[in-house]
Amino acid sequence: MHEVLLVLHNLLRWFVLAFGLWALLRPESRPGAFFAHTLTLQVVLGVVLAFASPLVQGALLALDEVMRAGGEPRYFVAEHWVGGLIALGLAHAGLSQARKGGRWARLLFALALLLVLLSIPWFRPLLRL
Repeated sequence: MHEVLLVLHNLLRWFVLAFGLWALLRPESRPGAFFAHTLTLQVVLGVVLAFASPLVQGALLALDEVMRAGGEPRYFVAEHWVGGLIALGLAHAGLSQARKGGRWARLLFALALLLVLLSIPWFRPLLRL
């Protein structure tokens, strides 16, 4: 199950990036909704994946040691999901602005997309099948 979730989480990343770029170029309701809702699905998959992941579960058992040591376990326990959650909030705030015709939608989508890009583990394979 862990591998299936990992493949889905990995593939959905590309949709999130594509919809994020679309929302950035056209900060309107429809592109913003695709971006925000795809990112929501990505975060939900990530939370489920964290509960199924032996890496995260093992790191949580030795949290103090993992936080001091750094590296890949620390990245997934502390940084990866925090960036995703903040990006999710920004994307939904951008969607709200886009629906109201607000002028902040593009900035919020840009910040969300930037955080998504910073939160992607680029040191891992770009495509898992």
